Amino acid sequence: MPAALHVLDAAPKKSTRRARSASSKDLSLTTAQKRLILNSFVRLEPALDLVAQLFFLKLFRLDPGLRKKFDGPVEMQARKFSAGAKLAMISLGHEDGLAPTLKLLGTRHRQMGIRARHYRTMSRALIWTLERSLDKSFDRDARDAWNTMLVHFTKVMTG
Repeated sequence: MPAALHVLDAAPKKSTRRARSASSKDLSLTTAQKRLILNSFVRLEPALDLVAQLFFLKLFRLDPGLRKKFDGPVEMQARKFSAGAKLAMISLGHEDGLAPTLKLLGTRHRQMGIRARHYRTMSRALIWTLERSLDKSFDRDARDAWNTMLVHFTKVMTG
């Protein structure tokens, strides 16, 4: 079983109403949505650097002004993106999630001049990339799950 899926299966099951509400406050994804996201990621993982490059190329086409906010070649940005994506997938199986890391990344992005509207553009670019990379396996349910996660990430990163 791929590591990303194993992490979700190993996640502790919450049995109390209080625990469920705390979890939904952090990230309102169902177990089924998490599984859809992880399944998508597992399909992408062998070509993740190429997928990340495609994401950045689309992002810079949607908003050419973003290019100057990211230092270095697209390949370097793609490696950073790939590492962050792997961390995000691992975090889906943990109660504390990715919020502390996202807050730090949001602070860094604000220093770079990234604003809420840029995150919406990034989300559009990522969904487009997933559609092209996953083809028919990226169905409506998978798209909804990714969008839910991206909305949460945007809220945390923009403070």
